[in-house]
Amino acid sequence: MRRWGLLVDLGLVVACALVAALLEQDANWDQLQYHYWYPHQLFHGGLTDPDLYGGRFQNPLPQIPFYLLVNSLPPVLAQAALGALAGLAAVFTRRIAMRVLPYSGGWQVAVSAVAALLAVVGAAFRSEVGTSYSDVLLAGMLLAGLLLILRATPWPAFAGGLLVGAAVGLKYTSAPFAIAALFALLVLPGRRLHRTAMWTAGAVIGWLVTGAAWAMSLQRTYDSPVFPFWNSVFASPWYPTDNLTDERFGVSGLSGWLTWPWDMATGQARVLDLPVRDPRWLLLIAALVVILVLHKRITAAGAAVVAYTVSGLLIWLAVFGVIRYAIPAEMLTAVLVIWAISLLAQPRVTVVVGLALAIAAGLLTQSASGRRVEFGKQWYAVEPGAFSRVQPGDALLVDGQYPSTFLLPDNLPPDVEAYVVQKDFTGTAMLGWLKTELDAAQNVWVVTGPDQTQIDAVGTIERDACTRIRSNVVDRWLCPVTL
Repeated sequence: MRRWGLLVDLGLVVACALVAALLEQDANWDQLQYHYWYPHQLFHGGLTDPDLYGGRFQNPLPQIPFYLLVNSLPPVLAQAALGALAGLAAVFTRRIAMRVLPYSGGWQVAVSAVAALLAVVGAAFRSEVGTSYSDVLLAGMLLAGLLLILRATPWPAFAGGLLVGAAVGLKYTSAPFAIAALFALLVLPGRRLHRTAMWTAGAVIGWLVTGAAWAMSLQRTYDSPVFPFWNSVFASPWYPTDNLTDERFGVSGLSGWLTWPWDMATGQARVLDLPVRDPRWLLLIAALVVILVLHKRITAAGAAVVAYTVSGLLIWLAVFGVIRYAIPAEMLTAVLVIWAISLLAQPRVTVVVGLALAIAAGLLTQSASGRRVEFGKQWYAVEPGAFSRVQPGDALLVDGQYPSTFLLPDNLPPDVEAYVVQKDFTGTAMLGWLKTELDAAQNVWVVTGPDQTQIDAVGTIERDACTRIRSNVVDRWLCPVTL
């Protein structure tokens, strides 16, 4: 059965790679703004500090796999490799399902494969397969951490803590599921204190490896290790003393909490800028009811998975509400649904019903598909001489309204500083710093779009003197700026 399990795992990875390769090239908004630019800066002399753009304050390490792949492989193969990495989350989901299912032998492998299939049709997972977003890669780390916790012994708990701590260090949006891991640890019987201590030690080490250097960099630059978040606590002079939150997403009020699964199933929930619909959240409610009624048949591993999924989901919804940050809970929803069916039916019935649910959910789900373009010979192709007007000693602004930093690597002349400008930060002390920097430049330019702008607080764009920058992804305009 181990051999068959490995074959199924390989099939999941290959299937995700093939799906990614069959799609057009990913060109999502965040990728064009910072997923490529910040790793490039990291490998070429460091980052421009400060930068008036929210994405700038995120650890650039999670984007390194994307950056390395698109610079070392043809675009189709690079995207296939990104899909294969996403497939690891499906593998860990299947293995978690094996821990809770009441079956054994071949049926255990078959039913866990159905659980993985129901997991990968989720809206957030589907939207990130083969993209530059790191959330699905972090989800794989978090799910692997849970899988290790389920072994209920100290050293696997330590290894699980390493993975979870590293995920949090890479991106703080992983934190709800780090807290959820603690609930799972406490649910499992025997040596709770020892296991939790080992997990905590691993989590601290994992965070130190991936997040400590970045936190120190933020502290040196902005006087806060988590800038600009939680500034009511850290009181960085660079940002108002309040907590930066995005109130567009998540829930508010008791009715919002109670109706959220229905809102997700009908596409009314506020979880992304793009419409999202996923009926599996209603299935989760039904599964939890079944599990509660049959609680006497619940194993310790099953109880831990329930505790992890529900606590992680609730904390995520209270803090973030952005669906791509909830991929671990989204995938474990499938595990709980299939497990609930297995508590009621024979394995053959579970397979049939699970496959039917996976097909129906796949058809009814609406994922947040980002922008895509046709594949070419290279990931980014920018017309030669696009920045020939920019000279050493000049400064270049990137209008936060139009993601454009992907144009800059290897195209800017030397000794030209680039700054991304977003309205959220032009009302802070950072604006004064930026204006001081720009005053020292010979000329100031901006990469922007044809209409609205986010740099009005910095200067005036001379629209009559703009030239077009053409690329394989999107066209932009290079314009002089009068301060």
